[in-house]
Amino acid sequence: MAWGPWAGGGMAGVEGAEEHLLRRGLRALDPAPAVSAVGAGEESVVVADVDWERFAPAFTSARPSPLLADLPEAADAMGGGMSTEGPADKGQSFVDRLAGVSPVERSQAVLDLVRGHTAAVLGFREMKAVEPVRAFRDLGFDSLTAVELRNGLNAETGMRLPATLVFDYPTPQLLAEHVHDTLFGAADVEPEAAVLADLDRLAGAISGFSPENAARGLVEARLRSILAELGGAAEADAKSVVSQQLDAASDDEIFDFINQELGRS
Repeated sequence: MAWGPWAGGGMAGVEGAEEHLLRRGLRALDPAPAVSAVGAGEESVVVADVDWERFAPAFTSARPSPLLADLPEAADAMGGGMSTEGPADKGQSFVDRLAGVSPVERSQAVLDLVRGHTAAVLGFREMKAVEPVRAFRDLGFDSLTAVELRNGLNAETGMRLPATLVFDYPTPQLLAEHVHDTLFGAADVEPEAAVLADLDRLAGAISGFSPENAARGLVEARLRSILAELGGAAEADAKSVVSQQLDAASDDEIFDFINQELGRS
């Protein structure tokens, strides 16, 4: 005989245990009705008060469960949770809010949406604690938080994301790109705008570094190298423009240029 969690004294001394299990879909059992529910003649009995809508999607988020496959309540919960249909009407408000904005702003808004819900699920006070390129598993996700993130994003966008979303798209950046492309189609962003968007994402990631992070020195060196390269390219472009102007100038224009830049001797 297998028992679910006992209410009251059954969890005495384990702080937060009842709340922890309730979030995962297991309600604490009142001893009297739980004992009375036991029938006779059964070879194996499980007595538990399960919230299938919460428990089943989380329990099966990483892999199918033959244990639950034959239970109608669990099958219904898993079937509703794993639907991959397109956006529902209630998601139009999110789509409408981004109507008319540039592709770069739209992509950033979707990334902020994913990071904001991720932070809320994990109990972070600020969105910047969620680095766009850091894996969900490294952020502390488990099957329950994956389902909570899925539910939050579905409610916000009207999508039907699966409970496996953090396994299918293992970073906030990849998940945001999937959400964006599903809602708006693949982004058609000019190269210059794409670079600026990447810089914004990089700035967001760097802002989450602690002062002791060993990667700070490597990032700084790389950024200085990029700036030097940009400066060299700009200087070369400026010299090229001056050279072209001098080649096309008349003698009088060249002497005027010398007088303006160097002054008369």
